[in-house]
Amino acid sequence: MTGLTQEQLNTFDQEGMLCIPNFLTPEQTKKLLDESHLLLSKCDLSTHPKTTFKTADNDHIGDKYFFESADKVSFFFDTDAFNDEGVLQIELSKAINKIGHGLHMNNELFEKITFDKNVQDIAKSLGYKDPRVLQSMCIFKQPATITDEERENAVPPHTDATFLYTNPQSAIGFWFALEDCTLENGCLAYIPGSHKKYPVNKRFVRVNGMNKGCNFQHFSDDPEVNEEYKFVPCKAGSLILINNSVLHKSEKNKSDKSRYAYAFHVIDGVAKYDELNWLQIPYTGGTNFSKLYKST
Repeated sequence: MTGLTQEQLNTFDQEGMLCIPNFLTPEQTKKLLDESHLLLSKCDLSTHPKTTFKTADNDHIGDKYFFESADKVSFFFDTDAFNDEGVLQIELSKAINKIGHGLHMNNELFEKITFDKNVQDIAKSLGYKDPRVLQSMCIFKQPATITDEERENAVPPHTDATFLYTNPQSAIGFWFALEDCTLENGCLAYIPGSHKKYPVNKRFVRVNGMNKGCNFQHFSDDPEVNEEYKFVPCKAGSLILINNSVLHKSEKNKSDKSRYAYAFHVIDGVAKYDELNWLQIPYTGGTNFSKLYKST
C-alpha cells in the first residue's frame, strides 16, 4: 500500500469515515488479538483504583490513574464491572473496557503496527506536515451472555475532536478490527457528512489543571440530529479511518461473540494542542507525542 487512492480520499472527505478491508494480514491480526488477551491477563485488581471508562456527558470526571495513563499501559473497567460495594461482579478478563493510552510507547507489537509504513503512507496522503501519535488503546466489547443482564458497553454518539481538540482540528482515528465486527456485536456506526454539517460544539477539558478531574466545556447547544446512522460491519484486519468531527457511536454487544479492536489517533504537530486537553505527556502538562515519521 502506498497511501490512499483518490477515490478513497474523496470518500473520506465526503463521508468522514472510510473502511479499508484487509489492511492487516491475518498473521498481524492474530498476533495483536493474542497480545490483547495476554494484556488482559496482566491486570492486577489488588492494586487497581477500579477506574471505569465512562462515556456519558455527566460522567467523565477523571482521576490520577486516568491522567497518568497517557503514556502507560492502564486498565479501565466497564461501568457494570463492580457492584455498589465495589466488588467485581464479572470475570476480570471480561470486565475491562479498554487498555490504554500509551500502548504504542510500551508494547513492541502495537508499536510496530502503529508506526508501520502503510500507516505513514496514509498520513502522508492526508497531508499531515508533522503527524504525532497519541491515545493508543485496545477496546473491548464483551459478549452479552457473560451475565444474565445486558452489558453496559454501548458508546454514545460523539466526535473525537471533543477529546483531542486542536486548532485547526487535525485528529484522525485509526481503528483496527481485531475480530469480525457485526451489527450484533457492536460495529461502528456514523452519520455520513456530519463532520461538514455539525461543528464541534464542546470539548473535554481539565478542570483547574487536573485537581478536579475533567468536564465538558460547551461552545453551543448540542445540535438536533435527525439523520440515520450508517453501520460499518467489517472483517477482522480492516482499518477504519475516523474524521475528528464525524458523529459516530457503537451499540451494545448483543451477541455471544466479542468485538476487540486496537485504535490510536494522529494529530498534526503544527496545529495548536493546548493545556486544556485531558491527555498530556508528561501527564502533568506537555505535548511530547510520538512522531509518526521524520519529515524529509
